[in-house]
Amino acid sequence: MQENIFVIGHKNPDTDSICSALAYAELKCKVTGEKYTAARCGEVNAETTYVLERFGINEPEFVASVEPQTKLILVDHNETTQAVDGLAEAELLEIIDHHKIGDIQTMVPIYFRNQPVGCTATIVTLLYKENKVEIAKETAGLLCAAILSDTLLFRSPTCTPLDKETALELAAIAGVE
Repeated sequence: MQENIFVIGHKNPDTDSICSALAYAELKCKVTGEKYTAARCGEVNAETTYVLERFGINEPEFVASVEPQTKLILVDHNETTQAVDGLAEAELLEIIDHHKIGDIQTMVPIYFRNQPVGCTATIVTLLYKENKVEIAKETAGLLCAAILSDTLLFRSPTCTPLDKETALELAAIAGVE
């Protein structure tokens, strides 16, 4: 049986945390052929519920804690206080984030993608492009919504021109304004 790898956001998941986990798990499955499962370690908020319903996507699996040696990819965070319980004994494979560098340490080198943009979904979209993987309409909708949410409709001081450009591209794919 193929081992499951969880792609999981932070304990107080916002739209970026949930949508980036869903989209990145989908990308990893397509690129590697392995099993990646989007997960969450907190309750989904009303905004995110609306976005998921709007694009016909189910909530990620709830995972309160992980067993030792569970394989994980963290999205939208890189601090132990925000991470799923059990992280210290898990096998951390990757981190995809847009926040300041936190306190997570690993025993071996991992893939760590951190960019100064307004949203992790912007980075996930770049990863789709870099891997030459087409973004499905529903996934584009999730990623666009995450960018709009995390950048406060492009009004956040962390919003970059790349966030705006990416959101417009995703909106066109998703068929939304």
